[in-house]
Amino acid sequence: MNMDVPVVAKVKLDVPSLGEITGVCFYDQTCQYYGIPYATVPGRFRRPQPSPKPWPNNRWDGTKLGAMCPQPPRDFMYIPNPERPWVEPAPVSSTECLNINVSVPTPPSVSSGKPIYPVMVFVHGGAFVYGAGSAPIYDGRRLAEISGNLNIPTIIVTITYRVGVYGFLASKEIKEYNAEFNEGGVGNYGLWDQIEALRWVQEHISAFGGDPARVTFFGQSAGGVSANVHMLRGEKLFTSAIVQSGLLPVCGVLSESQYQVIYNKILTVLGIPEDLSPRDRLRRLLEVDETALTAALVPVGVIPVLTLSPCDDHYLIPGKMPSYSSYADFKPPSWCERVMIGDVGHETLIWNKSFRGYDAAGLVKLTKSFVGDEEKAQKLLDLYHIHAGMDRNETFYRAQKFTTDGLFLAVHWAALKANPGMYAYRFDVPSPFDCDFKDQPHHSLDNVFIWGLLKDVLPEKQQRISEKMSEAWLRFANGQEPWERFDVSRSFMVFGPESCGMRTVEEDAARGYAIWDEIDRLGLMQKFGELCDELCMRHAEMCDPTIAPKALEVGTFEELGISTGNQPGGLNLGFFRQNGTK
Repeated sequence: MNMDVPVVAKVKLDVPSLGEITGVCFYDQTCQYYGIPYATVPGRFRRPQPSPKPWPNNRWDGTKLGAMCPQPPRDFMYIPNPERPWVEPAPVSSTECLNINVSVPTPPSVSSGKPIYPVMVFVHGGAFVYGAGSAPIYDGRRLAEISGNLNIPTIIVTITYRVGVYGFLASKEIKEYNAEFNEGGVGNYGLWDQIEALRWVQEHISAFGGDPARVTFFGQSAGGVSANVHMLRGEKLFTSAIVQSGLLPVCGVLSESQYQVIYNKILTVLGIPEDLSPRDRLRRLLEVDETALTAALVPVGVIPVLTLSPCDDHYLIPGKMPSYSSYADFKPPSWCERVMIGDVGHETLIWNKSFRGYDAAGLVKLTKSFVGDEEKAQKLLDLYHIHAGMDRNETFYRAQKFTTDGLFLAVHWAALKANPGMYAYRFDVPSPFDCDFKDQPHHSLDNVFIWGLLKDVLPEKQQRISEKMSEAWLRFANGQEPWERFDVSRSFMVFGPESCGMRTVEEDAARGYAIWDEIDRLGLMQKFGELCDELCMRHAEMCDPTIAPKALEVGTFEELGISTGNQPGGLNLGFFRQNGTK
């Protein structure tokens, strides 16, 4: 998908304490600076450290993309990638991937030297296993250009952080290893990466014309989860937030003991001998080739769209991380002055290969097993019209609605009722792309409309929706009203299917608000969420020490429904054809 945007010049910018950076400038005068290091990785399973100052030789080449973290093959919905012929694809490295990209609209016309532009910092999704801030779909050039055209110029920053085992694996052995370096907690390295990136923005974005006092954090899916985490931490690194398809429970929260099981299974998959001491097994893991370690998560994860979670280590966030039932008490910190939250019509289609294997009887049985109380379980099933007599198609439809509500919509609804001053939206635009779920509003599709990079390939009515969404996100970041707050008339902005407008809870009743309130009244929000987690992400199975992982070989990928073609992340499956599990 060619963006057909010529680079007309290279530009240079002085960044105090760092040096001179070279970037690229386009015909519309929007400038981009790629691959800027914000931190370093001192070693595998280590917390990041701030990037050294100044840059080597006081210079940085910001015309090249920085590295992305290695990641296994993925099975996401098809969305075409915009082409960027002016830049080479990102390299792959687990130790050199902590970098950001900065997109600046038409340079400031004032000469006061004071920062004048608000800043939007985007953290990508990908279930904490996939993705990169340098992905073409998140290229900030178009959004920065739109901001200039609207006379609300805004700087767009995208972050690449560690994902998969590099960003989130935890165990007792790793915790002890971290303690040797006076690093508290365990796991969550990708979230600590984000913290360093946000600190970098606070310190250096003014050199690009940005105002560190006006930073909007926006993230989708795992990026939305990340926004929630950083609000809970309490360190003021942004002043407003947009949570797209994800509060903290969306990807689940795993305990240290659950991660210990995952760790042990990865050692087994990699063939690290059990008769070694715990420290020697860790040492072997620290030395494992990136290709093997990246792929080792696949047979442990047991589903096509692998999903990792923040570790509840009682260090990243003081106290216990919130659960599905906690959001009736959700309160953003006072320093996060404005929050926007929203979701997509059929979020969990992304995990469809996880729950599509259940027939009606199996879905009923699993529900009753998770809930425990026979009467309450039946009430939950009745609310979603789930019964043993459903055919495969109806079972699939009911399971998708059930899980979309349990992981996304019901949690968002609880948070919104607790904080009605937030801005709320729903995204109901069907996919126009040729994929398994064409004509359905699925997870991540909203990114296409917000970033505007593929607007020209959308149907005409969807192009207008894309324009409205880009403008709304930018106006929010500029302190303006994207639409009225929820508490004004208990209304959401609804995007799609072919237009957008405000809709009250009563007008939108078919979405299921009364159902979620009844689930809450029954005291089932936690069980509901845990059940949906198992249907989609299979964390209970993943963390069950009695279930052995499959062998690490090409057939395992194919058995799990994962394509073994060329994909971002640099994983060479030929390695396993030649070497098997060793």
